[in-house]
Amino acid sequence: MEKKLPLEGLKVLDFTIALAGPFTAWQLADMGAEVWKIERYGGGDQCRVWDPFLNDLGTMFVSYNKNKKSVEMNLAAPEGKAVIYEMAKQADVVIENFKSGSIDRLGLGYEKLKELNPKLVFISLSGFGASGPLMKLPCYDAIAEARSGFAASNGDPEGPPMKAGNCIGDTITGLYGLNAVLMALIEARRTGKGCRIDMSMMDVGMQACEETIMDFGLHGQAQARFGDHDRFTAPYGMFEARDGWCVIIADTEERWQALCGALGHPEWKDDPRFADNAARIAHKDDLVAAVTAATVRLRRAEIESRLLAADVPASAVLSFIEAYTSDHANQTELTQLVDQKKIGLMRFYSNPIRFDGETIPIRRGAPLLGEDTTGVLLDLGYSQAEIDKLYADGVVGASLI
Repeated sequence: MEKKLPLEGLKVLDFTIALAGPFTAWQLADMGAEVWKIERYGGGDQCRVWDPFLNDLGTMFVSYNKNKKSVEMNLAAPEGKAVIYEMAKQADVVIENFKSGSIDRLGLGYEKLKELNPKLVFISLSGFGASGPLMKLPCYDAIAEARSGFAASNGDPEGPPMKAGNCIGDTITGLYGLNAVLMALIEARRTGKGCRIDMSMMDVGMQACEETIMDFGLHGQAQARFGDHDRFTAPYGMFEARDGWCVIIADTEERWQALCGALGHPEWKDDPRFADNAARIAHKDDLVAAVTAATVRLRRAEIESRLLAADVPASAVLSFIEAYTSDHANQTELTQLVDQKKIGLMRFYSNPIRFDGETIPIRRGAPLLGEDTTGVLLDLGYSQAEIDKLYADGVVGASLI
């Protein structure tokens, strides 16, 4: 990318661990912000020791911490706090996701840091927010999905609740965090005053189920699980093919008529069970069975080509490796090769945001623990002698694990 990245010059003090907070910081780093990832002395982010591993590096940590700088720090030491105070004076953003109240007890909370830098944007990401009876409980992605009603709204009608296959509770919360930080930065530059942002994974999970509250308000009942098929439009969902699965969406009467012809079943047009969308919803089981009887004889590619030629939205359901190696992915710079310390060249997904058609570069892989401690301290104005003493006193480290 030849142009400057949009957040170059922005400095972020990142206390986050696990996934939701690191995701927000990672997005800021991708956009050019200098992210100082403050990691626990002697151990670092807990995500470093989560399976699976490659050459002793936790691959989950590697995925969510690219483009950042790691500073290994003993936050319990007064000298460590003093370093943080110097960093806060220069920072634009602080991100933390400790247990509720922990950062304040460390003497590093918003009320303290805003005395040093009134323009500071301070965001706290947690499972359940800064108030309420759940505020002190631990939370992970699956718990946020469980507590918010997200898991209960997913899955087959007669089956158990279902969590998302990937960490959707963490990543959506991370994106909301990014959005909040950017809005607060605009306000801080306009007024000269920062703010504290509070965000919970459970709240985000509940908003992801926005239509369920509409159902309850209108009909007095919670939304039922409806599996792989939509509850308002039919056919709209996943259908079995000869070699896997495909998605078919006939969301207008014109497309339904076209689908009947494309799949070789013009008689469906005159079937009273399928006369219009309301009838097809009322007889959805019969509809799914009929369409599946046709699609199961065809390969995914043939279903897709027939329906797309008839202007009916359709797609093969791709495995990860099929999506990863697809012509579209290869021709649109969807991935980049990055030299990751201790591993070597690795391929990562590019950030999906593009400015003026340019892919945002992954400038470096995830840092080793304390890899940037000395460099960051030098940039803050510490002398080499002062830095050496901090190392000798166990205030900072460079474990490089």
